[in-house]
Amino acid sequence: MLQSDMAGDTPVSLDDALTAAMQSVPNCVAAGYIDMQTGFLLGLEGRDDDSMAALENMSTSIANLILGQGISAFEKLLSSGEESQGSGFGEIAIYSGDRLYLLLRRADQPDHVVCFVSKGHTNVGLALAKSTSKMNMISAAV
Repeated sequence: MLQSDMAGDTPVSLDDALTAAMQSVPNCVAAGYIDMQTGFLLGLEGRDDDSMAALENMSTSIANLILGQGISAFEKLLSSGEESQGSGFGEIAIYSGDRLYLLLRRADQPDHVVCFVSKGHTNVGLALAKSTSKMNMISAAV
């Protein structure tokens, strides 16, 4: 699916949007767009074959993690006593081995997640800030 860029001149595909977002996220080696209802990886870009393969293999697990009973129970615990209209976690950061996985749920389409894979020594706060700032661009490309 193609959308226009900010100037309205050039079409931007999901793959192009993921590639552009990767350039701003520190030490980013791969990025993917996941439909959590199906577990399908709808878009995948990367510089590192191992990280791309891991993200491809993990897409169903990521969906199960976010939609699973453990996260749901934790979300209910956190929201108890509060008027919460949200659809759960917006961002999750996971350190695994020598990689940092950032999972960002779309606010307007909570069944879709963008995952960024960075090197493990990456500053998680900076990576979250940079990746979050690119969500509108990625959403517009879908």
